[in-house]
Amino acid sequence: MSERTGAKGLWMWISLGLVCLLIISIYVAAYYYNESERYKRLYERAAEDLKRLLMPVNILIDYGNGTAKWYNGTLVQRESTLFEAIRRVAKVEYITGQYGVFVTHINGVGGDPNRYWIWYLWNPTTKEWTWGPVACDAYVLHEEEIVAWRYEQF
Repeated sequence: MSERTGAKGLWMWISLGLVCLLIISIYVAAYYYNESERYKRLYERAAEDLKRLLMPVNILIDYGNGTAKWYNGTLVQRESTLFEAIRRVAKVEYITGQYGVFVTHINGVGGDPNRYWIWYLWNPTTKEWTWGPVACDAYVLHEEEIVAWRYEQF
């Protein structure tokens, strides 16, 4: 066998190996592409299901000292109360009485004489804040509603 024939045979086997490697690579790439598309569809379906279970609300916490923080687009379960929503965004201390939950501290702020945490509801018609009509644990939120907690002097 000549040296030239042996080199041809070697290159043939290398070429055959590379073609096989190319075929395997294409198969693996196609498999992972299909898997990624499948997981993308599952994710989109789960996101749609989640949208049906959750709703966004906007919460303002006004600490009464010039500091205020918005929590816009806070996702809460549908039929959630304001009390459940504020506990999602802040550390809340409270007492429970015959009229419901009374918030005493939000994020460590509270307990000063004659100052209390009061919650308000934004009225989009009058463009004004109105006092919450019931205790925060009795008020059921609605989608895109805007509420505020203010630490106020009385």
